[in-house]
Amino acid sequence: MMSSFTSSGDSADCVIFLHGVGSGKEGWEAQVVATLDVDWRFIAIDAPGFGETPLPDQASFKPHVERLLEVINSLNANRVVLCGHSLGGMTAQEFYATYPDEISGLILSATSSAFGKPDGGFQKEFLRARFEPFDSGMTMPEFAKHFAGNLMGPAASANAVNQVVEVMSSVSVEAYRLSMNTIVGFDQRDNLKNINIPTLLISGEHDTNSPAKMMARMAERIAGAKYVQLADTGHMAPIENSAAFNHHLIQFLKSLD
Repeated sequence: MMSSFTSSGDSADCVIFLHGVGSGKEGWEAQVVATLDVDWRFIAIDAPGFGETPLPDQASFKPHVERLLEVINSLNANRVVLCGHSLGGMTAQEFYATYPDEISGLILSATSSAFGKPDGGFQKEFLRARFEPFDSGMTMPEFAKHFAGNLMGPAASANAVNQVVEVMSSVSVEAYRLSMNTIVGFDQRDNLKNINIPTLLISGEHDTNSPAKMMARMAERIAGAKYVQLADTGHMAPIENSAAFNHHLIQFLKSLD
C-alpha cells in the first residue's frame, strides 16, 4: 500500500493530501510537485480502492482512517497537516475525531461536515443521478468527459478541464460507487466544536457540490478557523485554480511556524 503515494522534500513536517471521489493522488500534482516557499514535505496518497490500494469490503470511513494512520506511522513526522478535498476533507475530519493528537493542522477544501441521512430522499436521488450513467453502460472515461465540466467554474481553462477528465478517468466504477455510498453516511457536525488546532477552509465561489455559504457556516463552528473563498472557481480548486489554492496553502503553513 505504501507504494501508492508520491512525495516531495524530506522535512519532518508533513502535509498529507487526501483526494476526492473523482480523483486520485495525481489530482494533487500542482501541489506536490510545486516549488513552494515552505520547509514542509508534501505527500499525496490514494484512498482505499483508488490507484493500487485494495477496494474496501463495505462503505465506511474506517478503511480510510486506517489507511491514513498507516501512512502517518510510517513517516516518523514531527508535525502532520491534513489537506483533504471533498471526500478527503471528510476523511480528515473522521481521522481528527479518532486520532486528534496525531494532527497539527487541517485544511478542508470543497467539503462539508455532514451529508445527512443515508436513506434520506436527497441522498437517494443524489446516488441515483450519479449511478444512472453506469447502470446504462457508460464507462468512467466517458462519464468523466460528460461530467467534468459540472465540477468547474465558468472561467476554468481547457487545460484544467482536461486534467480533471484525466484523473477522473483513472478511477474505477467500483471505487466511485463505494465512495459515493460512503459519503452519504458522513456526519461530523457535532465534532466541529471540538476541533482545536489551526484550521483553514477553502471553497470555490461556484461550487455546487460544497457550496461556499455552507462552508462559511462550517468555518464559524470551528474555533479560530480561517475561511477563504476562491473567486470564479468550482469544486476542483486544487486543479482549476491551483495558484490561488497554493497561495493560501503556503500562508497557512507559514502561520504554523
